[in-house]
Amino acid sequence: MNPDSLTERIVTELDEIQHSRESRTDFLNLPINPILVFYPKDKSDVIKIVTVAKKYKVPVVVWGSGTSLAGHLSCEGCILLDMKYMNRILEINDVEWYVRVQPGVILGELNGELRKRGFFIPPEPASSFLCTVGGVISNASGGMRSVRYGTFKEWVLRLEVVLPNGELVTVGEPFVKNRAGYDLLHLFVGSEGTLGIITEAWLRITPLPPEKPFTVLIYLERFEEGVEVIKRLRRQGTILDVAEYMDETVVRAINKHFNTNLNSSSGGVLIISTPPVYERRVTDVLDSLNLRFERVDEEEILSIRALSGVALKAEWRDRVSEDVVVPLGYLDVAYREIKKLENEYGVRIALLAHLGDGNLHPNILVESRDDERLQVLYDRIGRLAVDLGGSVSGEHGIGFMKAELLAYQINSHNGLEVLRIMSDIKRLIDPQNQLNPNKFVQLAWNLWEGRSGHGRGWIKTEG
Repeated sequence: MNPDSLTERIVTELDEIQHSRESRTDFLNLPINPILVFYPKDKSDVIKIVTVAKKYKVPVVVWGSGTSLAGHLSCEGCILLDMKYMNRILEINDVEWYVRVQPGVILGELNGELRKRGFFIPPEPASSFLCTVGGVISNASGGMRSVRYGTFKEWVLRLEVVLPNGELVTVGEPFVKNRAGYDLLHLFVGSEGTLGIITEAWLRITPLPPEKPFTVLIYLERFEEGVEVIKRLRRQGTILDVAEYMDETVVRAINKHFNTNLNSSSGGVLIISTPPVYERRVTDVLDSLNLRFERVDEEEILSIRALSGVALKAEWRDRVSEDVVVPLGYLDVAYREIKKLENEYGVRIALLAHLGDGNLHPNILVESRDDERLQVLYDRIGRLAVDLGGSVSGEHGIGFMKAELLAYQINSHNGLEVLRIMSDIKRLIDPQNQLNPNKFVQLAWNLWEGRSGHGRGWIKTEG
């Protein structure tokens, strides 16, 4: 069918739903080129759009706020669902300790409302001021407090989801204990929009800590000193609320673009925040290592840390942020190997890390996305993490950029039968390959079988 004719037919059938024809880019400046963008206002709109898209065999991709860092949103010839109007907080239950929301709610704004009532959802990504609830659920995102509170997958209780055939289902229950059947809820959490479209979510909330945390900014001469701090505190059973690392390049970028005047050191800085009962334990460890530190306000220092991605993007438009996890015992090794790669390829790599849970974000700083070294470094860092017993992604997800690395990890750690089971789940729920196709598990399986080259050579920018 002629593309223009197809578009007109879809518009005719969905004319009552607001729509537009536009291209856009995500946070990595990767191009998004849908045939139509629809702006649903409720679940009935989503059902109608999915049903019509299925009729005409047009893929559907969901847009929250475009903060993807792994190519989740590539959308050539698709219908893009922009969820910005499905942004209501529907219920805050301070007895059962949950909140019910639509997927387009900005996570930071949701936590702002919850804090007014003495509650919060702890695993906030640095992009909380931009990212949507639907996005963090679909990506099982983590954040600066994941060292204590885990990632978003631990905070989702129940989901209302539109399946690829247009059917509306609800999975999970709005309470913590539920052993009724298979855990279908967590099929959708972290599925990157490939199995269903979230229309409502019930999320756990928890009371704000009763006491102001003890927070310090530690000045490091070497990265390894920060790792040793984490190891010693964990051996002593210290509860870490936050353990965030920024190297000197990151600090300079933040200071330049946001006038923050944050002090740094040759080995970077480490932010440690704990319940106040652990103050003496933290200071004793820092003194024993002869480390300089100063006490800081947690909210203020984390708001500065949250600017890091935007600052690096402002300085290097085409930089790419890696996202890997390594066991804590191998952090030193991972750092040294990344520095070797930096020297080998002559490309600066700025390092951010959720150091307390081994989640590293090496930012590959290139002047142009056409630089062939970018792809090579991205892949080698991912394989390094797997070879050290870690993961190719802790929180940014897979999209299409990491599909080949996903296959490498599962083959190395679990066996190909596990990847085949994952691929079978996609085919069972979405036999027409309707939702967010050619990414994630499906692409990983196809690449392994040699049926697709889409996940290779992903480096492209707008135009």
